Amino acid sequence: MTLASLLVQIGIDPESVAELDAPGGENILVELQSAEISEQELARAAARAEERVAGTGALLLAVEGSASDAALARIRNVIWPAFHVTAIGRVENGRAYHRTLSGERALESVEGNPRTLLVAHRRQWVQSPEATVEKFDKNAASWNGMPGSPGYSHFRWMRRYVGCFARPRTGERVLDFGCGAGWCGIEAARGVEGVHVSAFDPSPEMVRIAEENARSEGLGSFEARTGFGNDPPFPRGDEEPYDLVISSGVVSFAPDVEEFIEGVESTLRPGGTLVIGDINSDSRGFRSRRRTKPLLPVREMNACSAAEIRHAFESRGFAHLETCGYQLTWPIPEAMHLSETRLFGTLSLPLLYLNRALAGIDRALGDPFGSQFDSWVMRFTAPRLPGTRTPVPIAVEESREDVSSAQPERA
Repeated sequence: MTLASLLVQIGIDPESVAELDAPGGENILVELQSAEISEQELARAAARAEERVAGTGALLLAVEGSASDAALARIRNVIWPAFHVTAIGRVENGRAYHRTLSGERALESVEGNPRTLLVAHRRQWVQSPEATVEKFDKNAASWNGMPGSPGYSHFRWMRRYVGCFARPRTGERVLDFGCGAGWCGIEAARGVEGVHVSAFDPSPEMVRIAEENARSEGLGSFEARTGFGNDPPFPRGDEEPYDLVISSGVVSFAPDVEEFIEGVESTLRPGGTLVIGDINSDSRGFRSRRRTKPLLPVREMNACSAAEIRHAFESRGFAHLETCGYQLTWPIPEAMHLSETRLFGTLSLPLLYLNRALAGIDRALGDPFGSQFDSWVMRFTAPRLPGTRTPVPIAVEESREDVSSAQPERA
């Protein structure tokens, strides 16, 4: 009775659920006697469930009793990349709870013993074009930053840091590859005469906001379209490739990193400049989050390290110019959140100055402190001659000690 009641309260019809060895069912249930199940056994169950779970269905991992966040995070790490945990239901002290990335809410009373339920969907569905557009449209306004808020100066500084990593020359053409709200391309073009900026994003709402931001900042030559990185909408037809391509925070959203890199290549002229940045999967902070937090945005699981991306582009003939980290992994995120939610922004400017100073030191010294930053940015020059590219597959570094070796290879 406990499990059926919990399923109903978190929005899953019990009639749509079948056990792993039973026929039918859009959602597949695997009962775990303990959260300490061996990684090999769990990986085998996930592989079998992958054959059964319908496209939009879920793998339901029901754990007897209560389980710590660290134990649930270990389960999540093992079943990745086949499945990604999107919600947790639990019964404790006669009450049901539903937890998502937005927070936890209490549900109705439920009879029965304590139980924890991990709800995991196929990675292919979580990162599908349809799911991506829906998520980006829903979050577009908040991803644009909030002018006047205590953290807005820090928000803009991070975009400016990436945008100014390679200033375009007068008259050059710039592509913001996966533009979001458009700030990186806008910051790159600021104060440079005759620069044309093109931008694209999967989300129509993000494209609308980027166009609005470009107008409000007085950017005279700006054009935006919708599209994905594996098939970029620029350049098309007789349009020329770009002198400078900027891609910030995009590769971690890409379901196929190889296709993403090929898409970037297709937009850049021979000898052009590429500036690419993203979250740092190997930072001290993100390693800790993967060990201790059972619910994470899919991009944190999907992210690549700077070393992986550098190797991928260099194998294609790109010349690496520099790498540096920004956004300190500690104490910036925690202290900034505390400052904004409880201290009325008192610490926002001191934290911004600290972050700027240490990012500048890391850049000046050649990125010796990369693992201390949650984000990285790199600059490359594209090959000048055709036929110099010998792409190699992205390989996850063995140093990712917090993700189980029993899991299938990451696509």
